[in-house]
Amino acid sequence: MIGLYLHVPYCTVRCSYCDFYLVPARGRDVGAFAAALAAEIGAAGAAHPGLRADSVHCGGGTPSILPPPLLGGLLDAARAAFAVAPGAEIALEANPEDIDAARAGAWRAAGVGRIAIGVQSFDDARLRLMRRPHDAARAQAAVRTARSSGFASVAVDLILGLPGPGPDPTLADVARAADLGADHVSLYLLEVHARTRLGRAIALGRVEAPSPDAAAERYEAAAECLEALGYEHYEISNFARPGHRSRHNIKYWTDAEFLGFGPSAHSYVGGRRWANAADLAAYLRCGGRGVERVFDDQPRRTRALEALVTGLRLADGVDLGLLAARYGPVLPAPGDPAVGELETAGLLRVAGGRLALTRRGRLVSNEVFERLMRAADEIS
Repeated sequence: MIGLYLHVPYCTVRCSYCDFYLVPARGRDVGAFAAALAAEIGAAGAAHPGLRADSVHCGGGTPSILPPPLLGGLLDAARAAFAVAPGAEIALEANPEDIDAARAGAWRAAGVGRIAIGVQSFDDARLRLMRRPHDAARAQAAVRTARSSGFASVAVDLILGLPGPGPDPTLADVARAADLGADHVSLYLLEVHARTRLGRAIALGRVEAPSPDAAAERYEAAAECLEALGYEHYEISNFARPGHRSRHNIKYWTDAEFLGFGPSAHSYVGGRRWANAADLAAYLRCGGRGVERVFDDQPRRTRALEALVTGLRLADGVDLGLLAARYGPVLPAPGDPAVGELETAGLLRVAGGRLALTRRGRLVSNEVFERLMRAADEIS
């Protein structure tokens, strides 16, 4: 079964670190957008009759900006177009400022079972630096409201490595998320992009650049803290209480199929990958039908490497035999010298034909991935 991704490109403000495609929500006709998105979903269902889905993820942007009736209509459109399995994971990304009891109740009534809250930090100084529309008190209230509204899973997203005054808040942030009852915590390392507001401030010396070494130490300490509190470290950036892993996101890491809808949304079906053009105006003009697509037709070897790298993000690692069956003998095998060197160095774990990063390997995952890519080059 596939996953369905519904992309809503609207945001109240652009955060200082954000490099994604988005448009300001103020003054926009979100009703016209929802109609176009529903039309695209319906057309895709007609093009893929009988296709079954076991996850529907509403992301962005900020999908919680949409009025609940519009969001509910989009979920109904997905159910009408595809055979959405009973018990499917229906997830919504939401910002704290959009969460109150009435909206949470409406989302639950529409079928949302999992809510992922973009807290980013419980530290007010960092929130101001990021230009987040909420403060720490609002974030805490939002998590409590979500927790009391009957969602099957409440997830909290945090950013690690944020510059700012005073002690680094990472450990306090993860402890607060756990104390508030989060079932899932995503801990993403800050990425500084040159063309963002934060990137420019760092380039001009107005904000101190984050230290990679310090970030690695905080990541390790945060991982140990969350594991001690009963969370499974199931993916490099993700921790979950038992039974609360993100079923939709696991599709991305396990080379599974998914269909994406909305401007800039990506899809992967039938061995082909494509993305909708990142152009909301064009999307609205065509009403979601005949959307311009950009196809990503890469060689089989490149696809295999992508599957290897994304799969190694999971604590369970990858089954090299399954990848070889799907893509052919284009990847290093368990007995490859490069694999042996990484295993001897304590960066990889090899067992039963599966390859997985060790805890130490997670800290230098990019270096491990590069070494495996070079080994694949030698095979070809």
